[in-house]
Amino acid sequence: MSVFKENDIRGLYPEEWNNETVSLIAEALPGIMKGERFVIGMDGRDSSHEIRDTLVKGLLEKGIDVTVIGVVDTPAVYFSVGNYSFDGGIMITASHNPAGYNGLKLTGQNVAPIEYETGIRELEIQVNKLRFLHTHQKETKSSSINPGTLSEMDITSDYVAYLEKFKINNKECKVIFDCSNGSAGRFINQIVKGFPGTVKVLNSEIDGSFPNHGPNPSVPENLEQLKKSVLDERAEIGFCFDGDGDRVVMIDERGEIVSPDLITAILGIYYLKYSVYKDDPRLKVLVDIRSSRNIRDFLIGMGADVETCPVGHAKIKKQMRGSDALFAGELTGHYYFKENYFSDSPWLTIFQVLGVLSFEKKSLKCLKEEILKYEFSGELNYKIDTDVDATIQYLVEKYSEADISLLDGYKFDYPDWWFIIRKSGTEPLLRLVAEAKTKDLLESKLKDIIPVLEGRILV
Repeated sequence: MSVFKENDIRGLYPEEWNNETVSLIAEALPGIMKGERFVIGMDGRDSSHEIRDTLVKGLLEKGIDVTVIGVVDTPAVYFSVGNYSFDGGIMITASHNPAGYNGLKLTGQNVAPIEYETGIRELEIQVNKLRFLHTHQKETKSSSINPGTLSEMDITSDYVAYLEKFKINNKECKVIFDCSNGSAGRFINQIVKGFPGTVKVLNSEIDGSFPNHGPNPSVPENLEQLKKSVLDERAEIGFCFDGDGDRVVMIDERGEIVSPDLITAILGIYYLKYSVYKDDPRLKVLVDIRSSRNIRDFLIGMGADVETCPVGHAKIKKQMRGSDALFAGELTGHYYFKENYFSDSPWLTIFQVLGVLSFEKKSLKCLKEEILKYEFSGELNYKIDTDVDATIQYLVEKYSEADISLLDGYKFDYPDWWFIIRKSGTEPLLRLVAEAKTKDLLESKLKDIIPVLEGRILV
């Protein structure tokens, strides 16, 4: 399976890609990411330093001026590209994947994402060509290129000051943050300084082995520590970050997981009732194709113009720019903001959610009950031992009377229920989401679909 994915480069390191691959990527990148000034950040994984050093060496040899900013969260790289006008940014991370993985997220000029069709595909082609040339001992480097310069930058004060301007005056409350031993721990103490109420931070020590729980907050077991802390401390809300600090999943005051698409609706409350954009009749919101109908119905009911978008940060950012959307929400806990270079930020999300809780004088549990009208499965993941394409085709034939959308994967729509099947862009999985008007209907439909995905029904 190629490490060159739809939205980034990612795989087991060094099994699926290694230092030689990194060197070839560095050699090819200047032909893909235009410009002469790149910034590089990284997460705390054990292999990140080696990857960074190899990238820096290769880019300098190609005449690129490189600025390294150390261990940071991924949104800090987006901020750096935008704030300091770098030509490109590279974040070394495998995001939510387990400790043995690593990868690269690529950002171009004006914080525009680089995805498969806009650069990663060509990068893969060029890396394969260079590997062939090196294997056959043909010269590929030019000695006439003046080497680039290397510099280091501490962005802490600028980044914290940038986020400070998005803070909203909210009531005193007890809040718990779980950094998952990921790179969200890099700035969290400076960012939460001055928060009204009580703040407790878990797992802020950056450790690429993720000793306390995995770095994927979409996996319920990874939220158990936060849930226990919220209940023990009688906190009003808990926030869990992923490994590179660009996603956040929330726990309500009863210790229950809040489906991340619900937060998109709560962001809508902020923008449509309390922000400077509240009277804009053209307010446009993107909601990913897996999200509950509850969210679309609620936002439309508040007056928003809602568009469906595919999954993946690069595709969402591209659609946001094209439609000039104000914000977007993704079922995995990514939230994107026009005012943040059309990029994701868990911190803007946190500020706005806390603001809504204060303005509405309601708990997260109360808001959840007001918004949710349908029964929602959340995202379920299955490793398929049989032919994936045959499995999908079986479902297409079985549910052929549905209204089928191919925006991202296969979405089967019925008047009173729907489901979507997608291949994961980062892991060898099939992902299922389903929703129905009643709990009994949802359970009955899942009983028909899940055995197919588990291989208990031959296709």
